Amino acid sequence: MKDSRYLFIVNPAAGQGRTAGLFGSIKPLLDGRKIPFEFRLTSGPGEAESFAREALSGGFTHIVAVGGDGTSHEVVNGILGSSIIFGAIPSGSGNDFPKSAGIPLETGEALETLFSGRVRPVDVGKLGDAYFINGLGIGLDGAVSHRFKKLKHFRGQLGYILGAVQEAFSFEGFLAEIAIGDWKFSGRLLLAGASNGIYQGGKFRLAPWARVDDGLLDFHIIKDMSPIERLVKIPKVLGGTHSGLAGVELRTGTAMEITVERRQPAHMDGEPFYIDPGAHRIEVVPKALRIMSSERL
Repeated sequence: MKDSRYLFIVNPAAGQGRTAGLFGSIKPLLDGRKIPFEFRLTSGPGEAESFAREALSGGFTHIVAVGGDGTSHEVVNGILGSSIIFGAIPSGSGNDFPKSAGIPLETGEALETLFSGRVRPVDVGKLGDAYFINGLGIGLDGAVSHRFKKLKHFRGQLGYILGAVQEAFSFEGFLAEIAIGDWKFSGRLLLAGASNGIYQGGKFRLAPWARVDDGLLDFHIIKDMSPIERLVKIPKVLGGTHSGLAGVELRTGTAMEITVERRQPAHMDGEPFYIDPGAHRIEVVPKALRIMSSERL
């Protein structure tokens, strides 16, 4: 690609440290391509976004996240609004966004996609001043994300499933009001959120019909239920067969208004945070990001 210049932002800690070794195998493959490129290695949270913002004036045409969904989340928040094209070499615990966006999970194929793939415009989600590329969750799935970050011995998809089972017993439902277009709900929830991609938490098909380029978000609202009911329904979410279950609402739209009475655990693209009491708007920003993808439009 003539006049292209690539910046690879690498999170060595992603994928239980697997990305640190991946860095050494990528560089020789790039050296033979005679394409200008640079690397930045992160050492802590927030650095990927800072590196991406600093690179906006550096003449780069492509910025590539090497890591998991959290690394991609930071890079995207650093480049949105610019003309830079986003790429990814997935090496995280879940790699949820690549699965829905046509980014291969195998390193060699992902690298080849950066140079011979197609530029594809995709949507992003927005909450306040922050953006998410794959998904946002409030309530139980937020609590699972917080728990997952603390796990030392169980990582990857197994760790996320273990966290979901633990939170099924301990998480306390919360009061909320929700509006999606003309549809409204008021009551006690187990969780609520929005998906741009199909998967969250590695294998959970939370939004089985989601598309990253349809100009819509897929919203999930699950009412509070007993711990036993929660455990029964976890496998249904894994398989994407939870639509139509009692207490489960799956809706599509361009925005969701949610009001929570008290501070709740939440996540964006698997990165944990807390959402404050009050009213919040979750909305789609259509075709806000251009990515390198192996899929045709």
